[in-house]
Amino acid sequence: MVNHPPEVFIAGANAEIGNALLRNFAADGWRVGGTYRHVRPDLAGVPTSADPFFVTCDFAIPGTASEVADRYARTGRQWDVFVSAVGTMLPVGAFMDTPFADWERGLRVNLVSQLELVHRLYPQRRPGGIAHVVFLAGGGTNGPFRNYSAYCLSKIGLIKACELLDDECTDLNAFIVGPGWVRTRIHEETLASGTQAGENLERTRRFLESGESGTTHDTIYQCVRWGIDAGREVAGGRNFSVVHDPWGAADFPSRLKADENLCKLRRRNPL
Repeated sequence: MVNHPPEVFIAGANAEIGNALLRNFAADGWRVGGTYRHVRPDLAGVPTSADPFFVTCDFAIPGTASEVADRYARTGRQWDVFVSAVGTMLPVGAFMDTPFADWERGLRVNLVSQLELVHRLYPQRRPGGIAHVVFLAGGGTNGPFRNYSAYCLSKIGLIKACELLDDECTDLNAFIVGPGWVRTRIHEETLASGTQAGENLERTRRFLESGESGTTHDTIYQCVRWGIDAGREVAGGRNFSVVHDPWGAADFPSRLKADENLCKLRRRNPL
């Protein structure tokens, strides 16, 4: 029997964050696989030992997750870590002014199809241990995010999905990380939406014109690896802020173990 190195499957492996995660995992000796929509992931400099496998996937199309899982299953490969770096802020605009079909599409891309892919790929996880499922959170999860309701609701859904998976699946370490402001192409959606973006248009412009780097891809990877290495009893079901949470602190794991409500969706001031 051939013993393969650990394998990560990255949905959206051609996006900036997804591709950076791919490269970091590959540099650390992992096999890599995943999805892309139009352009194959940039593999320049990625070692051949990473044995990359990729399949096209449009998360806006119902049923595409099943096709991806079927193709992956036929390879005989098994994943240890699933990461979704898929995301769109569209549609941008007030809920009541947005065609519902567009709004529903945003929900499918950011939430439904991602969960469907986890569901479909679950049988292909490596047996006999804990597999890891990692999502990316986004803006507005701790307050209203005006004119971005589909995006915001999807991210909140993913946060809760991690807690639900943690409760139901004892062989999964499911958690989500919020990277904060990152320089990626997703901001072009806000700029192209103009005044429909409301106050976030100016906020996005200020960030892009400031010269600030925002959260680096390497920092996001370090947080993801921390959650994987910390394991299910520490990270499972949690929502971590890459920027604001002390995930590198020595006492943080013990604090999480002691408080099952920490880093989860909860009311702040119970009656």
